[in-house]
Amino acid sequence: MLVRVRDNQLWYLPGGTIETGETAEQAFVREIDEELGVAIDEKSIRFDRRIVGPALGREGDVELNCYKVQWIGDVSPRAEISEIAFIDFQETGKMAPAIKILVNKLQQGQPS
Repeated sequence: MLVRVRDNQLWYLPGGTIETGETAEQAFVREIDEELGVAIDEKSIRFDRRIVGPALGREGDVELNCYKVQWIGDVSPRAEISEIAFIDFQETGKMAPAIKILVNKLQQGQPS
């Protein structure tokens, strides 16, 4: 499941910047609520992997902290999210650069 923001053509993971005093997990829970309108079962949060790759639309790299979780509610686009879709792994032309790295690692079966 990937998201698009506003008029971006490329898709990436929901989430955002960790605020001062926040842990990565707290930022994840907050951002998912803000962007997708679902609550994360905090007891279910399991870190999966970290991906570093080119940032979309700006210089430098972005760090993606990926988690496996259970959520409560129905996913719907909120805040800056304009669209949500399940994008096939083969459709890498639709994905932001860091997401391509993630998909490549998942396809190769590389461990977390």
